[in-house]
Amino acid sequence: MQSFTQVLSEEDITYLNSLPEVIIAREKLNAYPSHGQVYFSITLTDSLRTALQIRLGLNMTGVSHIPMRWIKGDTTPHVDVGGQRGWENTYLIYMNDSPGTLVLDGNTYPIEANTAFVFNEGMPHSTQDTGSIPRLLLGPMNEYAQPVGSPLTYYPTEADASNNTNEITTSGSYTVGTFGGYSYWRLASNSTGTSSQAIVYPDGSVLNADGGYNLYPALPCFMEGTKILCEVDGVDTYVPIEHIVPGTRVKTARDGYKKVEIIAKGSIQNPGTPERIENRLYKCSRERYPELTEDLYITGGHSILVNSLTDVQREETVKILGKIFVTDSKYRLIACVDERAEPWTSEGAYPIWHFALEHADDGMNYGVYANGLLVETCAIRTLRSKTNMTIIG
Repeated sequence: MQSFTQVLSEEDITYLNSLPEVIIAREKLNAYPSHGQVYFSITLTDSLRTALQIRLGLNMTGVSHIPMRWIKGDTTPHVDVGGQRGWENTYLIYMNDSPGTLVLDGNTYPIEANTAFVFNEGMPHSTQDTGSIPRLLLGPMNEYAQPVGSPLTYYPTEADASNNTNEITTSGSYTVGTFGGYSYWRLASNSTGTSSQAIVYPDGSVLNADGGYNLYPALPCFMEGTKILCEVDGVDTYVPIEHIVPGTRVKTARDGYKKVEIIAKGSIQNPGTPERIENRLYKCSRERYPELTEDLYITGGHSILVNSLTDVQREETVKILGKIFVTDSKYRLIACVDERAEPWTSEGAYPIWHFALEHADDGMNYGVYANGLLVETCAIRTLRSKTNMTIIG
């Protein structure tokens, strides 16, 4: 490990702290009460390029931007991964003084403004006792000025994972965990490891240890406008899901009518391309599902309840979910695996809804009718504590 003081000029420090990118990222960090990180990059100036080349020996060939990060709170022990070529060292420069210490391979160092640390790739490091004072870093990066960091970073939404905002936590392990109440995760497209981005990873899954991963929660949902079969004034009536409230009596496949316990709303960014991925909307048409009263739009992770699965459906379901699930004695066939469901290629952000019905076991769900098709509900426990959706009631 090496440390360097007074790496940048006072003019460079003043310039960095006055940049709009730095100010905006600081404002985002302020939304976190005690812990969080905001990643961003800035355009590299000639003065910064010269300082990093001469003082730290970085290879700045072809580099036009440099990574920065605001951090609040302690970081857990981890090793850095990332970068797009072989590398040997992590480089970081603290832009301001901070309480607490940087811990490198068991040794502690004060966090002081304009001080750089260079340490070997693979060396465990963390911070401790930093409190809630925000600290600004140039880096962490490798010798080619490429960003590096913790192997696993958890976020509340796909948008956050893609933009490195609103981090829940980081992990120095490649084993997927439960954080923020979430236990099932997907990998964002900006992940650099080779583990598949097409499947869901439950708590305990081990990702390939060859890159970094940004994870966000997975959850099935209905698109706004879906009609759910309910009891209204003693009559079976299809009610738009956005009009359902706690206490609404929903007709189930086997257990009569059950009251809605929770209703929640979120949004999904639907791609305009036809890939069969889980995190998108699918169209279930009346031509392919005769029981439908009108076309149904659901997310790729939402299950249609069926009597049997083909060998291909069984294989693909296990690849994505890890095992076969059953609700009300019916197999759960997720839309992205069901060949009848078509990827809906209307690009844009769409509101989505889900609900959970009363049940003595808060981990259980039911079969209900959406636009006439038998599909699954969410479990109370999942909707209450393991989603990034907003609870409406």
